[in-house]
Amino acid sequence: MHDIVLIEKYSPSSDLWENLIKYNPSPELSVEDIINDYQGFEGELVEFFRVKHRSSKLNDFISHSLELQKLSKCLLLHIISGESIIHPSLEEKAMFMGFDIGACDNERTIYSSIFNEVLFGGFQELINYKKLLNKSLLFPDKITATNYVQIHNEMSSKGKNVEDCFEMTIYEIWKHIE
Repeated sequence: MHDIVLIEKYSPSSDLWENLIKYNPSPELSVEDIINDYQGFEGELVEFFRVKHRSSKLNDFISHSLELQKLSKCLLLHIISGESIIHPSLEEKAMFMGFDIGACDNERTIYSSIFNEVLFGGFQELINYKKLLNKSLLFPDKITATNYVQIHNEMSSKGKNVEDCFEMTIYEIWKHIE
C-alpha cells in the first residue's frame, strides 16, 4: 500500500504533552527536540489518502495538503508497506526518511511503536533500540525494523504489556518536499 498522510505534530498545548514529559526516558533531549526530530506518522491525523495507480485526485490531494501544511506544524508523508513502492511520479518530490513500525492503515488507525515504545516507552528492551534510530528518529533499514518487530512480538507472546492491539507493520517513510 502507498498512503499519503498529513500529520500535525503534537504541540505543548496537546493533552499528551504532560505524559510525554513524564515518560521521556532520554533526559538529554527535551520532548520538543524529540517531536521536532521525529519524522514518522505519530501525531494528529489531518488528512489521509490511499494512492491508486493513475489516481486523478492525487495531485489535488497533495496541493490541498500543502496548503493545510502552511497553517500549522505538519508533515506530509508517504507511508509505504508491503511490496509497494513510492508512486514513480512522486519519487522526485519526496525524501526517504527511514522505517516506522506500527499501524497506519486507514483514517482511524494510526500508531507508531517507535514513538510510543522506543522514544516514550516503559520497556528497556524496546527503549534500547533508540541508539539504532537515524537522525529522523526512524529505523535506517528494514533489517533493523524486522529485528525490532521480532523482539516486540516475543515480548507480547511472553505476556509483557507491550502495545499489541494491532499487528506491527513495517512502513517505509518518505517526507514530501515539494
